[in-house]
Amino acid sequence: MPIIEMKKVFLLGHRQERDSIFNLLHKLGSVHLLDMKSGDAWNEFEALLEPDQPDEAAAQVDARLSDIRYCLDFFQRHFPVRKNFVQQFTGAKLELTPEKYSGYINSLDLARSTYSSCRKADDDLARIRNEETQFNNLIEELTPWVALDLSLEQIRNGSFVSMDLYTVIPENLSTLMASLEENLSAHHLEMIFTDKEFVYFFFTGLAAELETVQNFFKEKAVTRAAFTALTGTAAENIESLHQKLESVIEERVAVLKEIELLLEHRPMLMACYDHMDNELKKHEAVSNLARTENSFLLEGWVPVPVLNDLEMTIAEKTDTAVLAVRDPRPGEDVPVLLHNSGPIEAYEVVTKLYSTPRKSEIDPTPFMAPFFFVFFGICLSDAGYGVILALLALFVSRKLKLAGMGKQLVNLLFLGGLSAIFFGVLFGSYFGDLIGLPALWFDPLEDPMRMLFYCFGIGLIHVYFGMALQAYRNFKAGHLLSAIFDQGFWFIFLNGLILLLLPEFSAFGRLFAIGGAAGLILTQGRTQQGIVKKFMSGLLSLYNITGYLSDVLSYSRLLALGLATGVIASAINSMGGMVAGGFVGTAIMVIVLFGGHLFNIVISTLGSYVHTSRLQYIEFFGKFFEGGGKAFNPFTVKTSYVDVIETEKAL
Repeated sequence: MPIIEMKKVFLLGHRQERDSIFNLLHKLGSVHLLDMKSGDAWNEFEALLEPDQPDEAAAQVDARLSDIRYCLDFFQRHFPVRKNFVQQFTGAKLELTPEKYSGYINSLDLARSTYSSCRKADDDLARIRNEETQFNNLIEELTPWVALDLSLEQIRNGSFVSMDLYTVIPENLSTLMASLEENLSAHHLEMIFTDKEFVYFFFTGLAAELETVQNFFKEKAVTRAAFTALTGTAAENIESLHQKLESVIEERVAVLKEIELLLEHRPMLMACYDHMDNELKKHEAVSNLARTENSFLLEGWVPVPVLNDLEMTIAEKTDTAVLAVRDPRPGEDVPVLLHNSGPIEAYEVVTKLYSTPRKSEIDPTPFMAPFFFVFFGICLSDAGYGVILALLALFVSRKLKLAGMGKQLVNLLFLGGLSAIFFGVLFGSYFGDLIGLPALWFDPLEDPMRMLFYCFGIGLIHVYFGMALQAYRNFKAGHLLSAIFDQGFWFIFLNGLILLLLPEFSAFGRLFAIGGAAGLILTQGRTQQGIVKKFMSGLLSLYNITGYLSDVLSYSRLLALGLATGVIASAINSMGGMVAGGFVGTAIMVIVLFGGHLFNIVISTLGSYVHTSRLQYIEFFGKFFEGGGKAFNPFTVKTSYVDVIETEKAL
């Protein structure tokens, strides 16, 4: 069965063996842990047990993990790991042998010293950034005063004369100068620099008239430029600041070189991070347990195929642990583990991206997979593109160590490439019309209406199959009448309407349509109260025919995407042919063909995947599949940065 049967387990053990048992379960990775306090069993054990809590070691592990995470983030900021396109797509990790991994995780002292070095380097870089900002800001402030030959320390107020540097907006300068000229007995105003925003000027006047001057300055929004801590001219200070900037830049380069030397520890930090992260999860998982003074109890779900191995391992590797097993009770939230074999497994990624099935549902993956294979091939429908897609997917699967949904997605694209090859040969498309081989069946570009009817036909089969699966679910659940009323009458009604379109079967079609419609009117309102409500609800249910019509029309996207792939490919070939001729023309043609077809492969593959998935999610899943289940999440080793690969020596 695609959905693996689960058993509820309870494990009772002595507290002295708790850590070793947890390490064993973590290594086996076959138990989906449950929080004892949130389960139904807690009502039975609450009087005897109390919730367990992580010990002090959890805080220490968390602190170390935080330090390692800081170092990795610090390295990524200054020397980021650049992933190629394939690695970004698959999320490839650093591969380590068991010996190398073991050596790294035993280097926690080196991790601590690396953390200290990273902290010091980060502090130095922060100080350097602050100094650079201060120096650049001061240079910007001093630049307008470069033409001033007077030393800045000489600009101050004395007993008889006041002098200072000021700025004012150009619009206020003339009125300011006029006011000063009329009201001051003696003064000197010298413009040093002017830009679009301000006029920079040097002003000196009598100390006795300073208050009057300040009133005028306040009225005209004059701002004082203060350089009280500087000595020498503005030009001399700017030169000195540039020298200081060069010095801090050199210091920053030196710090970055020190960081670059620390990069040799990045693999070690990655391994330590994954190790410490798993250690922390083991400590945190303790909060799921219940305990007494000398024992502990855990609750979880285990797949039936691995239950015997778990029981044998617990019996062999522990002295006090006792494992109790029972079947799921009605209404229990059982986690779901999908297990499809062969090519069907690749299509689990489509189901998982939609939702996990509930335990009471059927896994839609094996029923959806053939349709997905066919629809994807019709959308891409080019043998040349299919070969490239299949080879690329095969290369990625062989080159990178993939698992889970990443592996399934790559395998799905490989199968999609094979499907595109099949339909490309049927429709005679090889990089569009680049290779002039005839179609084994017919060319949709020349006869699109014929292809459209085929798309509608296969879409109708797809919709009918979804309805049949729902009828099967109703029958299996003991709701035979629901299967007849809700799916059977719709089958009769829809087929009657189709037969009405065929003159030789129109008489049968009329009988089927009338009979199906009558059945729907009489049964679709059966949950309502009163005869009138039952009749009206049944009558209004016939309006759902528009939904089925809309569903079937949606399959026209198969034709649209298939034609788009072929038309764009042919247009690229035409553009390449327009520039062909001579060495330069041939080179340009190769570039146009290569770039154009590469672009078309990418967008056509993406469109094929998205729209084929949409047909499954809306038109197919909507007929029988609800989802909303809880995925099986085993308590096991999970890594973010490294993959430990088994070598022949290790094996």
